[in-house]
Amino acid sequence: MNNETEVSQREMLKIIGIFRKNGFKGEYETFTRSEESEDEFLVVVTDENTHIKGLFKADIAKGLVSFQHVLTDSDTVA
Repeated sequence: MNNETEVSQREMLKIIGIFRKNGFKGEYETFTRSEESEDEFLVVVTDENTHIKGLFKADIAKGLVSFQHVLTDSDTVA
């Protein structure tokens, strides 16, 4: 991975903070920088209560999290 696509620990902490602020609790599995914007990230999270795995888009500049879709065991996120 090169430095442009790598997600830093600081960015991960900001992303987790946004999720928590929006009431999400769970296990954060992957963080991938979006190709659309340097402030957007794709995050795979398994919900703490339902154990459902979902793909979310997090925007650290706007402090927003948006649900993309539910992931199954056969889904992969590059």
